[in-house]
Amino acid sequence: MKDLTKGNIYKTFLSFGIPLVLSGLLSQLYTIVDTAIAGKFIGENALAAIGATSPLISLVQSIFWGFGVGLSVYVARLYGAEDYSKLKKSVYSGALFIMACCLTFSIILMLSSSLIIDLLKVEQSLRKDALIYFLIITGGNAIILMTNYGLYIMTSVGIGSFPFIMSLLTTVINITLNIVTVTVFKWGVAGLAISTIIAALVVVICYFIKFNKCLKELGVDKEKFSFDIKEVKNSFPYSIPNMLQQMIMYLSTCMISPLVNGIGLSASASYTVINNVVNLNSTVFFNSNRTINNYTAQCIGHGRYDKIKKGVLPAFIQNVALVTPLLILCVIFNEEVCNIFLKENATELTKQYSYDFTRNFLPFIYFFTICNLFHGFFRGVKATAHLFITTAFSSVVKYVASLILIKSYGIYGFFMGWVISWILESILCVALYFIGLWNPLRKLKTNE
Repeated sequence: MKDLTKGNIYKTFLSFGIPLVLSGLLSQLYTIVDTAIAGKFIGENALAAIGATSPLISLVQSIFWGFGVGLSVYVARLYGAEDYSKLKKSVYSGALFIMACCLTFSIILMLSSSLIIDLLKVEQSLRKDALIYFLIITGGNAIILMTNYGLYIMTSVGIGSFPFIMSLLTTVINITLNIVTVTVFKWGVAGLAISTIIAALVVVICYFIKFNKCLKELGVDKEKFSFDIKEVKNSFPYSIPNMLQQMIMYLSTCMISPLVNGIGLSASASYTVINNVVNLNSTVFFNSNRTINNYTAQCIGHGRYDKIKKGVLPAFIQNVALVTPLLILCVIFNEEVCNIFLKENATELTKQYSYDFTRNFLPFIYFFTICNLFHGFFRGVKATAHLFITTAFSSVVKYVASLILIKSYGIYGFFMGWVISWILESILCVALYFIGLWNPLRKLKTNE
């Protein structure tokens, strides 16, 4: 466990952030392998079927991701304040609460699956595979989400190396099971979904064991635990705003999905490829920015408000340094990167859409790194209004711009709408930071 507010800030950020970035890349690797196996061993229809339902799956998962991220901010503050008894109650009570809510939500979605496939405007030829994949992943969502929850809790107490080990384990298990279920058992997209759930289950067990060791180190392992709804409610000011923020962000993506699906199979298939390329790059700064998120939360837990701003510049420099090498490779070798996911007989249109986005639009992801940096910063200082404003603004811009531009430019109109939302949101985030309404010191002075 590590106090991020002590020592040389640049060294602390790097030593904490790099294992998280590597962890995120490994997690993304097995997602890429899923998609690559779908495209190369099952076919373009399987690729399109996964892409047709993935935005909704991500939307559902984002609700609980957001809750877990927000709760981890509360845990980071408890760790900074050295209130370890509450920390234990919050982590375990939060886990039980998330699992119960997720299971309930998953049952409702599974019962409504046919209607959902209709609303997403999935082509008839893709319907069977899309339904199978959606049902299995949705059924295992509670397990999958606990892997993210475990990562959030580890980072909230300053542990960055263990999530990396877990990501490596997940990747090995997932790739192995993918090869077996798809190429040997011929289970198709069902094999991909089942592999994901089994790998997640193993990792959840490992996180549980590791957290118990942390509790022993903190001296509260023998304290009796019982579900405490009060502690869950105490986390609500942190968890619910983050849950809603994530939901807003992914809702716009889900709303755009029917627009992309309506362009045709090639657009749906290329959208899956493009999402993987974007996620591969964005996972670098998503995980890098867990540093600024937990740093600011621990500063507040310690009452060191004067140190909060000092984390912004190191976080920005770290983001640029870590994102640039991978981005350059993707842009220069855009065809090779996209072909990882495509069979040789994939349509030329699918290939061209994928190549063009990676070569011409992906470089604008630098603006997205700025957005995400300030999301982490605002989350850590509990500036929930800033999260809502920036995310809602970006989501509206992305949907409206895509809706208008797709009519004239097809899939390229969606690409343009995506980039426009990144640029405008980054400007808004920077403006809100310099206005300074988020600053806890200002709030304290107002109360005085």
